[in-house]
Amino acid sequence: MISGSPLLYLTDANVSALEIDVRSVRLAIHEAFELYSGGKLRCETKTSIAIGPGHAFQSLVAVDTQRNFAALKWVGMVPPGGAAKVNINASVLLSDTLTGQLRCLMDARRATALRTAGMSAVAAQYLACKGSVSIGFIGAGVQAESHLLALAEVLPSLRTLYVNSIPSATAQRFADIGRELGFEANVTSAKEAVSQSDVVVTTVPLVPDFEPFIDVTWIRPGTFVVAVDLGRSWRHEGLSEIDVTVVDEEAMKHYAKPGNFVPVLDYAHATLADLVGGRHQGRSNRDERIMLFSSGSAVADLAIAMLVYERALAKGVGTELAL
Repeated sequence: MISGSPLLYLTDANVSALEIDVRSVRLAIHEAFELYSGGKLRCETKTSIAIGPGHAFQSLVAVDTQRNFAALKWVGMVPPGGAAKVNINASVLLSDTLTGQLRCLMDARRATALRTAGMSAVAAQYLACKGSVSIGFIGAGVQAESHLLALAEVLPSLRTLYVNSIPSATAQRFADIGRELGFEANVTSAKEAVSQSDVVVTTVPLVPDFEPFIDVTWIRPGTFVVAVDLGRSWRHEGLSEIDVTVVDEEAMKHYAKPGNFVPVLDYAHATLADLVGGRHQGRSNRDERIMLFSSGSAVADLAIAMLVYERALAKGVGTELAL
């Protein structure tokens, strides 16, 4: 912590200009969950106020008592296709716990994409089969792009990409991105994207009159599924047959309830903190079908906010504001 530091304002363009690599993100999140597992980082359950399907506001808060930072994240979500150019907006307030002063206000859209993909990459270290070669995406937006980069870094054996998205032009654009990264990329059906992949990522947005359409029976043995969309795109029948169910943290159990458009999880085998802290072994054999339900984590939000802030200070990025 830098004593007497001014308040730093970071736009989305500022955060993007820092070009923070996916490995740094993954390591920062892993360290944060180690601290969380050991009681040196604390967070509260996410609060959420729903206005309608895909339309809500949320807050997440965490404090790191070892490195003396606290963060509050505020998220606004609106259904895609409306008047808003961006359907998910987020901001983070980062404070010095010793003085209580605000140190940074940042646009957190880019940071959120990095955080979510970084969490999935940490989970993949424990849950994905070593030597996985194929990855399938249902949904091809910002989160899909971030996950492709993050998972390719932690699973370098990935070679083949399958993608399904509506509209098809979005899927084709994502496939082109994959080819530029060296993947053999295929635009295909949702069923094939799931059934042909060792790793599956679902990032389907919630829209009015949404109906789950992905079937658990499509998942082949040994697959690791990352449900970035909280599993809302998955038909609930059969989810109880998944061999290992993981949630990003205990808060997910509170969020998964009737009315929130996500599967009700009566039981989760582990949290991300359990994996990082060694309380759960993760994958025990190559045939297990494992599913991570991701709701977002204040632990990871704090980790990325600190990483972004420190990089911005080091590189002289952002605008200083008077306190």
